Amino acid sequence: MLVFAGPQLGPPAGTKREWLLTNGIGGFASSTVSGINTRKYHGLLVAALNPPVERRLLLAKLEEEVCVESRKYSLFCSQTVGGYSGHGFEFLYEFHRFPFPTYIYRLENIFIRKEIMMVRGENTVLILYHVLNPDNLNFRLCLFPLVTNRDYHWTVRKNKWPFLTSIQDNRVMIEAYPGAPKLYLSADRGRLQRAGFWYYDLFYELEAERGLDAVEDLYCPAKFEIESNRSLSWALRASTEDLAIDQEWVLKQRNESLDRMKRLGRALPQTDNHIKVLTLAADDFIVERRNTGKKTIIAGYPWFTDWGRDAMIALPGLTLVTGRYRDAREIIKGFVDCVQEGLIPNCFSDDSGCPHYNTVDASLWLFWAVYKYLEYTGDWDFVNEVYPCLCAIVDDYCRGTRYGIKVDKDGLVTQGEEGMALTWMDARIAGQPVTPRRGKAVEINSLWHFAARFLAYLTSRFEGPRSGKEFTKLADLVRSSFVREFWFEPGGYLYDVVGEVDKDATLRCNQVIAVSLPTRLLNSEQEKSVIRKLWQELYTPYGLRTLSPLSEGYVGTYSGNEHERDRAYHQGTVWVWPWGHFVTAVSRIYADYSGRLMLIKKMVKPLLIHLEDGCVGNVSEIFDGDFPHSPRGCFAQAWSVGEVLRVYAEEVIGVKGRHKIDIQD
Repeated sequence: MLVFAGPQLGPPAGTKREWLLTNGIGGFASSTVSGINTRKYHGLLVAALNPPVERRLLLAKLEEEVCVESRKYSLFCSQTVGGYSGHGFEFLYEFHRFPFPTYIYRLENIFIRKEIMMVRGENTVLILYHVLNPDNLNFRLCLFPLVTNRDYHWTVRKNKWPFLTSIQDNRVMIEAYPGAPKLYLSADRGRLQRAGFWYYDLFYELEAERGLDAVEDLYCPAKFEIESNRSLSWALRASTEDLAIDQEWVLKQRNESLDRMKRLGRALPQTDNHIKVLTLAADDFIVERRNTGKKTIIAGYPWFTDWGRDAMIALPGLTLVTGRYRDAREIIKGFVDCVQEGLIPNCFSDDSGCPHYNTVDASLWLFWAVYKYLEYTGDWDFVNEVYPCLCAIVDDYCRGTRYGIKVDKDGLVTQGEEGMALTWMDARIAGQPVTPRRGKAVEINSLWHFAARFLAYLTSRFEGPRSGKEFTKLADLVRSSFVREFWFEPGGYLYDVVGEVDKDATLRCNQVIAVSLPTRLLNSEQEKSVIRKLWQELYTPYGLRTLSPLSEGYVGTYSGNEHERDRAYHQGTVWVWPWGHFVTAVSRIYADYSGRLMLIKKMVKPLLIHLEDGCVGNVSEIFDGDFPHSPRGCFAQAWSVGEVLRVYAEEVIGVKGRHKIDIQD
């Protein structure tokens, strides 16, 4: 599984498939199956200097040359402004994604296997070469590291950086400019000599498509080489820390990585390959946050940091289905500790890591995460610990908090300020929301009702001054107001937003939350009507459209420059995470249908097949609304992986929380 050969290796097919490795602290390595970097985010070492943020590209790639007897072969390949520089993909024999991204080259009857792995908890990448040389031919393998030292969102051209280089034995230290983070390269043997040249005009095709700077120059500080007439193994280490390495150390790191992957793969009592791949993908997003000392969830690679909303939605699939209960506790506690005025952080900035609180729904998704945690673990002690925070959130919403977030007299949550986009549909152009949703949003109030019911359930079990009746009364008020205000009888579905003056009947995927949560807002006929409508106009093989194609303003392709992409982001683009709630709703509503399991399997299958496309072994953030629904956005997204994993485990395999929580009135 996830092995590629032949026409799948070279461009264009080989540049459409990507791979990702992570180190558990926000750093990563990534490229394409062909070995051509098509993004400015591609590189062998993107280091998180203040985990999990302050990410910098230090080692972009290695260019390899091989001499067999007197015949020279270039294994490297880069796309430049003038075309391809090198055609190394012509010598590619196979690419394997697991256990590590592995390129296998064939030169005559010599096979070279190149494995790439990251060291857990370090900004360190290892590149391992294994040469199979059956006829004992004389060969020389040369490595040219192409380095830089930039924020991973930028590109850099040739400049006056001195790239101070210090060589000792098989190790070299590179300091791009005085005070820059140092990069250390070391080999376990062979020769090392100074190089010192610029590699010009690398062209990043996907950045050009996104209307961003797409040309870059990289620097080569040194050359590593080894000669032999035997089969051999050779390793190169790139890191922000200095260390001399040998074969024993390299083998130890490799074995530890393999052992860890095996442990992760045994988290579920299933031998299903899809579960194993998704479980390993889940691990990519769970990282350490240095300033809290706790785990958090990276929302997506290659460009997102940790986002509160994304973390709470992704948490059940990433941590609970996979048995990582301790990580789940840390993640929840980390966000609870950051609550201000009833709001958990929307996101953390990519430089200082300071939190931003411009969200109405992240705090409400916290209730969902705690509910699922309790369902899987039965850990009442921890829930009791965070219970005061849950109460405080509801109290702050009732009193009114930032950004116009408050509870109206009908019990429903309203929100919004000029220029703000506080729901998950948060794209803005020139400071104005692309999808204005100011007022009472359907998914916000679905979550609000769930939060009140869940809090009533918890309060009835904990000793304290609060009464479960006060939250039950609130939930009852919310439900009666919800049905009255949101049910759109002519369409047989729910309004998306109820404003002060009018109601927005635009058909969007947000209403799926009203029928997916374990609390009932609608009667059974209304629920089925909503599901049918979403199935008719929003459902695709890879998720739900954010807007019906029949609606004015629908954009079926997510492409173009930043403004063009922002216009499409929530205006028809397909998202995976609402699909998870849709499948859960379908599974419950059609529970008595004899073909339910077959139906759910059909719904899940396209996303399982997608594991072989895009970022191999991962799930994309979004897809085009129009056929053929090409993957877009982040090539690996936490809540996409989390929801596919949760749905596949819970609804197909039958792995669910063992602790029943009945919070219905």
